[in-house]
Amino acid sequence: MAVLPLDDSRDLPDFQALVVFDMKGYSKVPSHQMPAMRDALDNMLATAFAESGLGYEWEQRPYWSDTGDGCVLALPVRRMWRLVDPLPEVLDGVLARYDRERFAATPGIRVRMSVHVGPLPDSYRGDPINDACRLIDSDAARDAVDRARELGSYVALVISDAVFQAVVRAQRTTRLADHDFLPTQAQVGNKYSEAAWVHVPRRSPAALGAPAHASATGADAEHRPGAPEPSAKPAAAPRNAINSVTNFFDSPQGDLSFQQDFRGTGQ
Repeated sequence: MAVLPLDDSRDLPDFQALVVFDMKGYSKVPSHQMPAMRDALDNMLATAFAESGLGYEWEQRPYWSDTGDGCVLALPVRRMWRLVDPLPEVLDGVLARYDRERFAATPGIRVRMSVHVGPLPDSYRGDPINDACRLIDSDAARDAVDRARELGSYVALVISDAVFQAVVRAQRTTRLADHDFLPTQAQVGNKYSEAAWVHVPRRSPAALGAPAHASATGADAEHRPGAPEPSAKPAAAPRNAINSVTNFFDSPQGDLSFQQDFRGTGQ
């Protein structure tokens, strides 16, 4: 009988919790405002992570990748519940404070975020990280952030069914329960379709079921709550738009196509 090698590429690697953040309308902001807008997001994410009990994980994250209009992070799976609750609500509050205090000429910031879980090798390449990006690029996530804007919220969360079962249904959350999430199908064209769950802080799933009426201009899509809403819904973003996480998994060069930052992996 042949002796199998001790190490094999088919060995199951450790599971990682994956979270992706993406700013709505970033690619339509004037180029000279993009650096400050991105810096503001990073600062607010650092604050929200710290206030959610994830300050250490933000500083010592083993994997972080810049997507231009957001970022992808991998965290220890045992801390995944905090990515679902309380992080989205805390981030929503941080973004709301920013919106109240910003100058009128400064673009507002609204964020889509996705949370997924799966086995990843030390290279952080594989289906789980690709699927986390597909979740945030899905119609469900885009519709949710449009609806969040209409309702005066700043964050739209979409989580995979695996995360929902492990965190929400298992009652590992502190405030959220099953009834706080809207079941949906996350689709990206004809290449991805998976069961998912949507949540917008401070809003009921029933409120999310109404059709969104987002601005067609994009640049004014970040105006303060209460401004008049046009009735036209914007066209879907180009599949390979610059600064889109779509480039993460559509790149002909492979799974990872933008800047990566490995910490504590020997890379």
